[in-house]
Amino acid sequence: MSAPRPLASLAGPKGWPVLGNFPQIDFSRFHLQLEAWAEQYGEIYRLSFGPRNLLVTADLGLAQELLKDRPERFGRQLNLERIFDELGFNGLFSAEDDNWRRQRRIVITALNSAHLHRSYDAMRDTTARLERRWRRAAQTGEVLDIPRELMRYTVDITTQLAFGIDFNTLETDGHIIQDDLDSIFPMLTRRLAAPFPWWRLFHLPSDRVLDRSVSSVQARIGEIIRDCRQRLATHPERRAEPGNFLEAMIVAQESEQLPFSDRDILANVFTLLLAGEDTTANTLAWAIKMFIDHPEAFQAVRAEVDARLGGDSIPPDYASANDFPLLEAFANETMRLKPVAPLNGFGVKADTVLGGIALPAGSGVFLLTRRLATREAHFHEAESFRPQRWLLNHTPVSPHHTRAFVPFGGGPRYCPGRNLALLEIKLVLAMACRNFEFSLAEPGLQVEEEFAFTMGPGNLLVKPALRQ
Repeated sequence: MSAPRPLASLAGPKGWPVLGNFPQIDFSRFHLQLEAWAEQYGEIYRLSFGPRNLLVTADLGLAQELLKDRPERFGRQLNLERIFDELGFNGLFSAEDDNWRRQRRIVITALNSAHLHRSYDAMRDTTARLERRWRRAAQTGEVLDIPRELMRYTVDITTQLAFGIDFNTLETDGHIIQDDLDSIFPMLTRRLAAPFPWWRLFHLPSDRVLDRSVSSVQARIGEIIRDCRQRLATHPERRAEPGNFLEAMIVAQESEQLPFSDRDILANVFTLLLAGEDTTANTLAWAIKMFIDHPEAFQAVRAEVDARLGGDSIPPDYASANDFPLLEAFANETMRLKPVAPLNGFGVKADTVLGGIALPAGSGVFLLTRRLATREAHFHEAESFRPQRWLLNHTPVSPHHTRAFVPFGGGPRYCPGRNLALLEIKLVLAMACRNFEFSLAEPGLQVEEEFAFTMGPGNLLVKPALRQ
């Protein structure tokens, strides 16, 4: 057996002295740069951020090993837990090892199908609120910033489900919580890739903006937690069957079922808010763009929605919302081509070998998940938008490697919010197909992929019209 290759021996883009490739990165297009370098250097190459070498890969075998061997061999991206902890929201997403294990059970319980079933009426009502908002826009000729619209929707859903509170940002003018959340994601990306932690020595103007946004969100969450404790004190019967994620965490803390601190509770509330707002909203926004770009596929989905909804404008119950196979296939194909997580970062916990490459402890790996799902070796006509490839009654044309499609991650750290995200996606897309037509407000304006911890559409300005 040949000796493992040193990571530093791999081909990769030439970097600057000391800083490596860090100065060459445009973080709003980070994923596109890594994908472009994969075209040049292959599916396995080297990158450097300061003194750290990183492996970048879109190899399916390596991807499966990375996802499977968490959290033992591979953790979250190097320094992610510490950076989240510094900001005060080291919850389930960023936590490692025992810290992750003790939090995961209660988060999974809060987001399971039974809880979603009980919360469906509130989700349907929020979707109806979005429909009314879009109807007014259609009647007045208003142009919608679709990602922004959908972030309001997903925050309203998340706060109802997780905290039992209706923020109603869809019908609120002025400063809303998304204004603070929007400044957090880009700075997280910059700090994670930084060759050295400058913010621990001095603060740039962007760091001060981040601090204000984090403080604002933490203050709002603190109010929510205090109100929840008061509600439980006033209605102690709720302790027997908590009605939402926050109540469940507080009850678990007070009964010592889990060693949760107040900081843990705040961190997980913050994490749910961040994760629930951005990822699902951007997936929905990309799906609306696909409605516009692929009118034949849109009409096919509309026919399915019409046949199943009858006289309703929104799926009336949980079962009907989960009875749209073509719509779900449309969503899968959207996530394959426009994933909100086009790359995934890993930290190497101890010296190991991956794919014949020696990875020292403290090094990192970037898995190019979008490139993984758009290679011809993994999917037939991989660059084409073909929702039918996901239908159970459709015989897929080879290759069709579903293991190369990982929009919610994989292995032990599979995203616990998957069921909630898919339910929101089906609710909104069914409502949109049933009631509206969509067109770009400025067809000459290029809709661009923008990376800010997640990948969303920039310049997606849409004019809704009532269905004729």
